[in-house]
Amino acid sequence: MQSRPSLLATVPLHTERAMGPDEQARDTFAQEDHQVAYVFDPDDGETHRERPSKRRRVSKQTKRTSAASEAEPLFVPLLNGKESAACVRLRQRLYEESWAKVDARLQGMLRESNLATLEQVTAFVAAAGSECDDQIPAAFIITGPNIASQDLLFEQLSETLQLVSASRFVRLRSAEAASLKAALKRTIRGAAASAGGGDDDEDSLQVGTGQDGRKYLDYDLEALEASIRAQPCEHVYVAFQDSESFDSGLISDLITLFHSWRPRIPFTLLFGIATSVELLQARLLKSACRLVYGAQFDCVQTEAILETLFRGAVAACDVPLRLGAPLLRGMLDRQHDQIAGVQAFVSSLKYAYMCHFYANPLSISTSLEAPQADAVQPEHMDALRTLPSFRSHVERAVELGDESSLRHARSLLEDDEYLLARLQDSNEDRRRWVERLLRALLVREAAGAQRGVFSRAYVNAMADGVDTSEESGVAESIRRMSVEELSVLLRRALGLLTEGDPRLNLAPASDDADLRLQTALRAHAAELEALRETAQSQGFTLRSKYSGQSKVMRTTVIAQRVQLSQDSAALRDEDKRLTEIVDDVARLVATHFGVTGPGDVLFSEGWTYESRSPAREVFVPRPRAAFERSLGRPHDYLGCSCCAPSEGGIQATLPATAVLYQLYLETGSLINVADLWAAFDALVSGGDGDGDNSNKVAAGADEAGHDAEATGERERLVMFYRGLAELRALGYVKASKKKPDHVAKVKWL
Repeated sequence: MQSRPSLLATVPLHTERAMGPDEQARDTFAQEDHQVAYVFDPDDGETHRERPSKRRRVSKQTKRTSAASEAEPLFVPLLNGKESAACVRLRQRLYEESWAKVDARLQGMLRESNLATLEQVTAFVAAAGSECDDQIPAAFIITGPNIASQDLLFEQLSETLQLVSASRFVRLRSAEAASLKAALKRTIRGAAASAGGGDDDEDSLQVGTGQDGRKYLDYDLEALEASIRAQPCEHVYVAFQDSESFDSGLISDLITLFHSWRPRIPFTLLFGIATSVELLQARLLKSACRLVYGAQFDCVQTEAILETLFRGAVAACDVPLRLGAPLLRGMLDRQHDQIAGVQAFVSSLKYAYMCHFYANPLSISTSLEAPQADAVQPEHMDALRTLPSFRSHVERAVELGDESSLRHARSLLEDDEYLLARLQDSNEDRRRWVERLLRALLVREAAGAQRGVFSRAYVNAMADGVDTSEESGVAESIRRMSVEELSVLLRRALGLLTEGDPRLNLAPASDDADLRLQTALRAHAAELEALRETAQSQGFTLRSKYSGQSKVMRTTVIAQRVQLSQDSAALRDEDKRLTEIVDDVARLVATHFGVTGPGDVLFSEGWTYESRSPAREVFVPRPRAAFERSLGRPHDYLGCSCCAPSEGGIQATLPATAVLYQLYLETGSLINVADLWAAFDALVSGGDGDGDNSNKVAAGADEAGHDAEATGERERLVMFYRGLAELRALGYVKASKKKPDHVAKVKWL
């Protein structure tokens, strides 16, 4: 066997110059260079230098362009394009600041709503280590149908449990863990990400290696055990966020597998349940259930959370925007009818804020520094004089008829400086109106005259105001109260006037009328307490003439006929005084707490938003109307000249799906596909090939013309099949079981 000549034999050697050490190292061959195979060890030999990462050069022009794009507002000028750029930026800034304030409050209230559950779960996990011997601790958290709020709950659980002890937290979702291997991969990578404090991206995480240098598979729990030995932890929490969506066999297998690794890996399971623990237990294997040591925890339900959010983010005294009754009623109805989550309510609220500040040029009045002479344009003045609240305010001033009222109305109509001064006072008018509205609602609630929850009462108040007159039923509710109930009402009313309400951020009352009312109610409360002490010392019961105990039934027999009559029992002096107190309290409440609607407040359109149409278009999908419009009038969406509407019937230049839809409207419940193809081919070929056909007739219908016609027919057939498939995908037709060569219409509900 002839040996292969060495590479050195074919290369001429130049010995005239000295070789450096690097060249000698390159020209020296080691024994491993001619081996068939060898073990590659990157740690052996000289250390490889890492290649420095490249830096992308950014020119100064690019920086200037990005800075200009960041400074350019996203809102558009209003008032027919005459709004200044400063006002546009001001509206956008007001929206961002207003929603940031409301959103921070919403997130804080959502976190506070889960505090009780977090404390209970933390206590259970701390005690489960000593109570369960050979079982896996498991917390079954009943979240209710509000699936969207589970993200925040499990995020808080992750933060709280990892803060209490050294642990790792893994969140499993049904969409990410469809099989056992995928669930184990997600568990190992999630635990590694939790230990490293980063995300669980597959590109940024690598499965560890053992002490012997062996690399673990990405679904091998031994890799997680090796990671725990390197960084000890007390618990490895595995949270099944939507446990009902998981396959029951998968959960059973995971419980069994985690239990087998329990001595080496301290697993603790968390289950988010929307229904009940019993239903989940019925889906699992009994052998898997016996391996679990669990406890049930109930979260705050959606209705209670919604009421808390409504008070703090919608009805609170310091929110920058008031939502009108039609919009609020639609939002609340959608929450109950569609069983929407809390996040849907938050999204609707944010969309309302965006619509108000985006489309209302007068929204700058919500800013404390906005209504200044340099910010308000003449176009704003003209817009203010067209408001319904401005018209009603001027009409009321004219109806009064005195000289000052007429001068006030004339100045509003003719003097821009006077109008600007009234605009600057609108924020104070809004504050007083909101405080009166909230106090009236809370007093009605304390008096027992309010039916339903607070949110519904607030919606009705935003529509018609709050009525506390004699006909409203508030006075009748006060008169039917006992001494104890009346005392509670007086304390509640005094508390609202002196301290306010922290849930609504309602400040203490400072107006003169409120101070006089406070003095009168305090005097009645002191006198009522004195009457109670007198009654207790003398051993009788206080009652007014309106109480049921003061009514007696008298029976009279006349000519063998029995007559029943109702008469008032004799009242003591203390009872008469109690009756006077009850009448005076009912009169004070009826005359002081009545509030009109927001439409009677001047310039209320600048800080209220009640349009229901934009929210309904966005949050209430109507696919049928959208599909019918796009297929019946494609020009509305495409905007091309070939789809322009005409009066000549069906156009051949329309898209194939639109043409088939027009033919679809003219057929019965069953459609013959052959007839549909014949109509489509005649229509499309007549619209596309009239000129071609005349040329073919003139040329004598030669062979080239026949080939072109065949090619055109194939193209039309492809268009027909594609259009029919799109109609089927949209849900308009389906295959018929009665006749194979027909398709049946699908009725939209």
